Order: sequence, then C-alpha cells, then structure tokens
Amino acid sequence: MKKIIATGMFSWILLMACKKQDDLVFRENNNVYFDFTDYIKNTRIDSFFYSFALFPEKSIDTLLLPVRISGERASYDRWFKAQVIAEGTTALVGLHYKMLDSAYKIPADSGRTFLPLIISGSDPLLLDTSVVIKLKLMASSAFGNDFPSYDTAKVTFSNRLEQPLWWVVWESDLGVYSRVKHELFIRTSGTTELQLDNSDWQSTPKTLFYLRQFRAFMMDPIARAADYKDKGYAIGQEPDGTYYFYNTGNLNKKYPLEHSTADGRYYFHDENGNRIVPQ
Repeated sequence: MKKIIATGMFSWILLMACKKQDDLVFRENNNVYFDFTDYIKNTRIDSFFYSFALFPEKSIDTLLLPVRISGERASYDRWFKAQVIAEGTTALVGLHYKMLDSAYKIPADSGRTFLPLIISGSDPLLLDTSVVIKLKLMASSAFGNDFPSYDTAKVTFSNRLEQPLWWVVWESDLGVYSRVKHELFIRTSGTTELQLDNSDWQSTPKTLFYLRQFRAFMMDPIARAADYKDKGYAIGQEPDGTYYFYNTGNLNKKYPLEHSTADGRYYFHDENGNRIVPQ
C-alpha cells in the first residue's frame, strides 16, 4: 500500500497528523477522532481536494487519513470503525472508491493510526466533474465517539485541473488556457506552478526556464519525449498509426497527436477539440 506521503502532494501538507489540543488527547474516556490541521492557517479542517490530473502515473491512489485517540494507550491492539455517509456522498463504491473495511486497527502502545481510503480516477466522468466521499468515525467496543466536531471527513476528487491565477500572468507565453495544456505543462515544464508576479527579477529567470522547457516540448513532442524517459513518459502508437504521449505507469491516460501535412509537425488537441499551438 502506498502512503500519501509517497504518492504526492495531496497531501502530506494537509493530511499529516498534528498535535491536537491537550483536552482531547488526555480525556479519560477512550475515543477516536480525525486529526487534520491546516498548518498555514493553524486551524482544523475536514475537507480535502485531490486531483489525479496532478499524478499521471496513477489511476488508483491511497489517501491516509490520520486518526487519533483520546484517553489512555493500551498494551494490545484495539479496533475502531468508520462508515461512508450516504447523504453528501456522490462517489460510487466499486467505481470511485473501495468499500471500507469492517474495522481498523490502533496498534498496541500507539495513540494514532491512518484510515486508508483507496480511490480510483479511471471513470471518464471525472475529467469533467468531481465526486465526494463523506466519512464518519463510529463507536466500537474499544472506542466511543464523543467528538461530533471531529468525527467526519469529506474528500472531493476528480481527474481535472482548474485554471490557476498565475496562468493569466504568463498568458502571453502559455496561450489561452485549457485543461489539457495545463496537464501537459505540469508533465513537461518541471514545475506545477509559476510565480504570480512577472516583475520579480530574482525568480523570473527560473520561470522563463520552465516556460522554455514547455515550449520546446510542444514544438516537437515526439523528439522531446525522450527527455522525460526517466519520469516514465514515452511516445506510443495506436494500430491506426496515431502517436500519443503517455506515462508508462498509467496506460489509461493518453494524449493523442495529430500530424499536420501543412507544416509536418505534430499537435495536441485540448478538451474541446481545438489544436494546441505553441506560443
């Protein structure tokens, strides 16, 4: 099983367990609660967003949701329960996520563990919409559920990206936004985001490097794909002769290329069928 710390940025920043208020940890009664903290705002959060579009090598991922106990630790394994709340959940079991186990273990002498939530991004509808899974911790023979403000979690996920603010700043170099172009930028530029200020002389050279990397790939994707072999990317060919760019870790995600007889070059198309022309 892959931990979220290894699967990508969704993220350990948001999901890593953090020290909670002492009045929860040291309550006399044994209870379980989700232990989420937004480190930037230093506040508890219960909603998270994940996009498979950020991780092209994955069609399935495991999100590790941190769970903590209040009360005393024990010298033996104990078990807690969780369930999906039908109200508010739009994801379909079997299609978008794996059914939860009947119980999850708190190891002996431990005060915390992770609830593994296995999600799938293979549904084509996730390219256009997001789905939600709402979870609730339940009482068991070992643990109560006395913290209603801390017993739920909502995970929203899709296989699409949204236009970031920095795209407008660098639109003269990137061109009109599309999700496919955004995905290709992430795959080939060497970064997932650009600075919001194009007047910062210290960081602008690095940004221009990323833009040049992206443009060079888009100008000749078949030749330049070899530069990304160490990242798992390659050019494949369909039986009809059509070339496509893809990650060898996820054969479900392909970026077809159209050959232009007018100039002899290969072009990608965006989600609306429009040719993506390098700037």
